[in-house]
Amino acid sequence: MKMVFTLLAATAAVISAPSATAATIVASSTGLTNPQTTINFDEVALASGTSVTNQFASFGLTIDPSLSYTPQTGFPNITGNTLGNFSPSVSGPVTLKFASSLTAAGFNMVSNGSAYSFQALLGGVVIESFQSAVGSSSASNFYGFTGSNFDAIRINNLSSDSYLIDNVQLGVTSAVPEPATWAMMLLGLGFVGGSLRSRRRQRTAVSFG
Repeated sequence: MKMVFTLLAATAAVISAPSATAATIVASSTGLTNPQTTINFDEVALASGTSVTNQFASFGLTIDPSLSYTPQTGFPNITGNTLGNFSPSVSGPVTLKFASSLTAAGFNMVSNGSAYSFQALLGGVVIESFQSAVGSSSASNFYGFTGSNFDAIRINNLSSDSYLIDNVQLGVTSAVPEPATWAMMLLGLGFVGGSLRSRRRQRTAVSFG
């Protein structure tokens, strides 16, 4: 019985503890060290100018609302087919959504402008963010997050500039239970504790009957 309450207390402590702060990948020349998957947008053949949303869902990535499919060369780390926010023009934030919660993700990005905000999200809630200048000539053009659980990265274009992204790197799939899972675990442990108390009362009644 004491063990059950100990487990309950430990589980509650884990739930109430704040999640680890995500580290940022800002102006890195390599991005993730060992990504599990890299999506370079050559996996699916599309017509230039196609609005991309779920065409790469089988590889673990969807785009919301959309980016345009375009072949590009001449930029560091940007080769072959890429996604851009022009032709057709896309304004406002764009979110890279992952098929599952990850602990690391990054991507190449070049721009003809300057200021961008990047946000890591979990269930639509921002858990970490940073701002960075994004140029067109530096090879240090990987951006992203590591060290926490998130299922999307939102790109906020602060200057309404044109940009391209390529080589989306997906890292380790998160093994940390979601809040709903923790709640089910607590209910299960509570049920076990109740059963043990009931059995103990039954044994006591038999002993003194």
